[in-house]
Amino acid sequence: MYNLGFLQEFGYSEIQIKLYEYLLKNRFGSIENIRRDLNYSYAQVRDNLKYLEREKLITSSEGKPKNYFRINPKIALTEKLKKTTDKILNKIENLEEDIVAEESNQGICVRNITFYHHSDITIGLEYIFEIIEKAEKQIILSSLPPLLLKKLERALYRAFLKGIKVTIYFSKLDFDSGDTYFGYITDLLKNIGAEIVETSEKTCRFVRFNDLIVNEGIILVDYYFNSVLFLDDDYFHFNGFYMPNMAESVINMLEAKTVIKSVEINPNPIQNILDLIKNKPKIKTRELGIQTKLTGSMLREILDYLIKEKLIKEQIIQGEIGRPKRVYSIIE
Repeated sequence: MYNLGFLQEFGYSEIQIKLYEYLLKNRFGSIENIRRDLNYSYAQVRDNLKYLEREKLITSSEGKPKNYFRINPKIALTEKLKKTTDKILNKIENLEEDIVAEESNQGICVRNITFYHHSDITIGLEYIFEIIEKAEKQIILSSLPPLLLKKLERALYRAFLKGIKVTIYFSKLDFDSGDTYFGYITDLLKNIGAEIVETSEKTCRFVRFNDLIVNEGIILVDYYFNSVLFLDDDYFHFNGFYMPNMAESVINMLEAKTVIKSVEINPNPIQNILDLIKNKPKIKTRELGIQTKLTGSMLREILDYLIKEKLIKEQIIQGEIGRPKRVYSIIE
């Protein structure tokens, strides 16, 4: 009656599919009724019904005789598909890690993320952070939820310090609150060298996710294509691929859009700090923070970078009262 042959792809046996079809058709049944109608032994029906119940395709009642009931097949089978897909994706990721580990043992390469697929936001963000950390040339973003951009700010800032070009494309059509988006991102990224491009066409596309129509935003890091599914400020799924051809296509697609305005943010905090230290030798950390208006963590990152590059030196001065003071001077 029903076309359930596809269940074999989930690993279900012929008898399990027959029992499931019986419950789909009749809504419920006892072991005795099913045994009689399908001409199976009592043990065959009992054991396979227990298996289907463990698989959460069916449920059962208390008492005797026990009856077995179908669960909405769309819900049950969709959940089964998700679990099966997750298992396959985990095997793919494990295979990738095994290959990388083997090649690493041979001295061939370091870890390289080529594929990921996560609805776990924490894991998805970790992949994004790691990929941005590996950026060598450019980072291109489409419209993204403001809260997500806030999460990415520090990673983008570190990329900026390395000289990575950051470009953000957005359109007022991407958000209900599009009129305020430009002001938000320019304020958020004021310490990051970035080009912000407003286009007349959408920079995101609509996709279907769990019966919802949602936005798919883009985070392009060199040849890594990453997509983020979101609704307004709620982001909930990440995908990523190492795919040079797709990356080039996305760049071409964004560059072909009609530009309404383009603004470049050109902060130069490194040069500002070098000038301040040069003009006032042994300047303190607190004064540098006040003069540059950088937060403590951002200022610390730049100072560590300049020390590492041997452009400045740090001296710790122990006072009679309070914590030691850190002062800086130029290395001639």
